[in-house]
Amino acid sequence: MEVTKTLAEFVLSTNFDDLPNEVVNEAKLCFLDWLGVAIAGAHDPEVNSLFQVIELLGGNNQATIIGKNVKSSILNATLMNGMSSHVFDYDDTSVEFLGHASVATFPCILALSEWMGIGGKEFLAAYVIGFELGSRVAIGASANHTLKGWHPTSTIGHFSSTAAAAKLLGLTLDQLVYAFGIAGTQAAGIKAVFGTPCKPFHPGKAGFNGLLSALLAQRGFTSINNILEGDKCFWDMYSTRSNPKMALKDLGNRWSILNNNYKFHASCHYTHAGIEAVLAIKKELGGIIPNNIKRVEIYVSPMTLENASIVEPKTGLEGKFSVPYVIANTILREDTGMGAFTDEKVNDPEILKLREKIEVIIDNKLAGFNSKAVININGESYEKEVNIFNINLSYEKKKEELMKKFRSLVRLFIKKDKVEQLISFIDNLEQQDNIARIIDLLN
Repeated sequence: MEVTKTLAEFVLSTNFDDLPNEVVNEAKLCFLDWLGVAIAGAHDPEVNSLFQVIELLGGNNQATIIGKNVKSSILNATLMNGMSSHVFDYDDTSVEFLGHASVATFPCILALSEWMGIGGKEFLAAYVIGFELGSRVAIGASANHTLKGWHPTSTIGHFSSTAAAAKLLGLTLDQLVYAFGIAGTQAAGIKAVFGTPCKPFHPGKAGFNGLLSALLAQRGFTSINNILEGDKCFWDMYSTRSNPKMALKDLGNRWSILNNNYKFHASCHYTHAGIEAVLAIKKELGGIIPNNIKRVEIYVSPMTLENASIVEPKTGLEGKFSVPYVIANTILREDTGMGAFTDEKVNDPEILKLREKIEVIIDNKLAGFNSKAVININGESYEKEVNIFNINLSYEKKKEELMKKFRSLVRLFIKKDKVEQLISFIDNLEQQDNIARIIDLLN
């Protein structure tokens, strides 16, 4: 079964006119959400070391590094913008992709689009195709891929960025098959580094390597032609339960982007169900007095602790991957945005005191993104179970919430009139003849 070749054919044969309207609309929401977290993340101290290295190495002035008002090579811009957009862990999540498709895909196509003068239709098509290609690679690998300790945003992201870049660069079929081979041999990223700057570095490197793979293949660099399905190749090495046939099921007829999920809490997505369960109990009771709490039990899936296992966080970044911290923070403050994840707030004595009453319990019956909260207050127990992905919002409600999130993320860095122009630009993205014009608004 020539899965790599079949997926490459899908990439090259699919164009903007093949995309349903609902897919295009969802892609625009993804871009709005990604750009907001990238703008805000560009000003976070965690990204400064990478920016200093990029300045040290230099590069042709081809594409803009968001938030820095400087240009560098398309590879450097991709690397930097990828890290900036994931540093807050506030970007969208796809279960089918097994991670974060946008942060691995948008950076390279934004850099390419600015450099090449790409229009909105081509930009959107490249993103959707990259998203779908990555999802198909992830489906073929199965959830076993992430259970083995790999970080799919990075590993799978190598393929999504390669596909998206190849679409804009106009690679031939043979070139794209080789580009996938070049990307696959570079694919890396382990979950053991969660809670450190290495996690947001992953999507930047995935985008960088994907774009590099496409550029190399375009210039005659070759690889093997079965990087996904071959013996001792990606699926064989990165998963013990791969299913190549599933990777091709309904290809071109079903779009993974329509199952994408957005974050409204600035922490690991696996912590969100617990947050929502606690918020529901607080709403039911009209609030909770922390001193009256005797015990809090948070039941989670094994997958939750695979990804958010830090028990005693010491930094704001570690707090994003700590169920005890996010639950204590939700009870005490309710603010689960970026401001909740600072070193000071994670080490707040009141938080530490409440954290001692919180027990995280694995429940094998719970699905990956389900959590159950049981709060005992003065001898009475209150219980709520939530599947975060069962909270369905209409397209208009999602758009409204994401515009609100975007404004809150960028208000300190971009003037109000330009913020509204950015929203309008993205809302009409398919009508734009040159994506590079968005850079003027960002500056």
